[in-house]
Amino acid sequence: MSDLRDQLRKAGLVSDKELRQAKHRERVHASEVGPKGLQEERDAEEQRLRAELEARRKVDKARADEQKRRQAEAESRDHLASLIRGGWIREATAGSRRFFFETRTGRISFLDLSDTAARRLAMGRAAIVETCGFVRGEFCVVTDKAAAAIRQLRPEILRLWAEGTAD
Repeated sequence: MSDLRDQLRKAGLVSDKELRQAKHRERVHASEVGPKGLQEERDAEEQRLRAELEARRKVDKARADEQKRRQAEAESRDHLASLIRGGWIREATAGSRRFFFETRTGRISFLDLSDTAARRLAMGRAAIVETCGFVRGEFCVVTDKAAAAIRQLRPEILRLWAEGTAD
């Protein structure tokens, strides 16, 4: 403790008088509480520091868990985006054939599809999915391979897929 006091005095942060007063207060306090009281104070301080350290560890663990959860969500979102963009059949909605399907909310919606896209949907070689904002429009047509992967990741966005009818 005297090393710290000497360093503070040499740095000019405390005067010799303040050092003497601090030493005197410590001696008076030590004589008032006795050796057993000093030990209890040290034990209480050690216990307080342990509790503070444990609280910090819990906060750090919670922060790390939250960061891992966010990272996993971001990776899942990125993977879904790549599946939708990669499986998107752009020319499918360039037709005049109206294809109706049910949305997640139970409302009936439609896409204007080409004849080829309508055949692919009927044969199970394509599917209609919600775009989740990754491509233009609310719904799009994707390949059956993309639909299978999307079903594993987020089955609730798969709106129509005649999977079992493919050759």
